[in-house]
Amino acid sequence: MRTTASYELFPDAPSERAMARARYLAREGRIADAEKAYREVLAVHPDLKPCWAECFELLRRQGRREDALHLAEGALAQFGDAAFPLALKGAALIELDRYREAIAVLEQAVEYDPDLALVWHELGYAAFRLGDKNRALLALDRAFALEPHTETLRLRGRILRDAGRYQAAEVAYEGAAQAAEPAATPSMHRGGRRTSRLPSAGSPRRAASCWPPRRGGTSRTTRPWYRRSSTSQAIPAGGSARS
Repeated sequence: MRTTASYELFPDAPSERAMARARYLAREGRIADAEKAYREVLAVHPDLKPCWAECFELLRRQGRREDALHLAEGALAQFGDAAFPLALKGAALIELDRYREAIAVLEQAVEYDPDLALVWHELGYAAFRLGDKNRALLALDRAFALEPHTETLRLRGRILRDAGRYQAAEVAYEGAAQAAEPAATPSMHRGGRRTSRLPSAGSPRRAASCWPPRRGGTSRTTRPWYRRSSTSQAIPAGGSARS
């Protein structure tokens, strides 16, 4: 049974009002309709970064990697070389397993805005997929310092676990679990669960998702990666970007 908290009846910002229908459709699992709605918003409000980010995340969760890259290139055409669109492109390249290219693009994004958390998060994920765990942890630490997010902690926990540092991994997982408890902010993921992208992605955020399931076998809902952006327009808080 749904509670009143399940509904966004009164969006409190122009950007939220413009995207209210798309978000509703995403939550209801009507992916094709949600994508159409997001694209309709972009046609009228091409400067709305949250819409670019959420549409990108929708494609990413569905494993539509080429479409996600195409959308990221559209963002680059709209905003030019800047941290946000470069973060989207880097994330898309990660989904295509083009990790070295992704790192190069994300490093360029860092030059434009070293304080954009989603860039560091995606950079950490790319390094992880490339096998450079130390670099991945450094990037994730930077992302978390800029904006603490559950997803970043969970990815950090996975990397530590894979490295055999089980106690440190447990601390990271517990921190993520506590942060995601009842107060977890509703996110766009509510429209479709991401099994993990972080880098997530194949099953939408992942094949690229690298989030391990929470104890008990179910996944926790966390804010999208893109909500880590400290410079993006107001958006309802997740995030896959995840800036």
